[in-house]
Amino acid sequence: MPFQVGSVLLAVVLGWVGLATQPWLAVLLAVALWAPAAAELLLRTTIPWALQLHYILFMIGGPFAGSALNLYGALPVWDGLIHFDSGVMLAWLGMLLVRRAEESADAPLPHWFSLTVILFTPMAFAAAWEICEFASDILIGTVSQSGLEDTMRDIVAGTLGGMLAIALLVLFRRPRTLAPESLLTRRADIRET
Repeated sequence: MPFQVGSVLLAVVLGWVGLATQPWLAVLLAVALWAPAAAELLLRTTIPWALQLHYILFMIGGPFAGSALNLYGALPVWDGLIHFDSGVMLAWLGMLLVRRAEESADAPLPHWFSLTVILFTPMAFAAAWEICEFASDILIGTVSQSGLEDTMRDIVAGTLGGMLAIALLVLFRRPRTLAPESLLTRRADIRET
């Protein structure tokens, strides 16, 4: 709660001193920070702290600093970095989905299937995000996209972030709190048992 109040106050104060901010967006984002807690209640599951923390940092860096505090305008490369980071975070979500499916089935899923779900999660979210930006530009006159090149760059950045998360999982078995059990064991370990 202190962060939510502080973020709204920061946006208001920066706007008051003349910087280009969007305090109304800061208010909406303060509410959006409760999404992991709401998901835990609605889905009756726990979301590991690594994913919750990454979500908060993503919200601070992207929508809050990028949009509400106008960092996207001041630092153009910021948009690509945020889309890349979202790919990592969403691949982690894909890992959690596969992990929960394995726990529910009480059986490991095939590696190819697990890795496909993990990669397709950030790709699907990246595409959906760009569709929402396009719809917002058309329907309410926002200026979220600057053309096809911007859209494709954002989708590629999110996909590359997802691929990095998969590489870290395959090479280093990280993050363990999110990874499916079947992907935490090496193939040699499976053959020996």
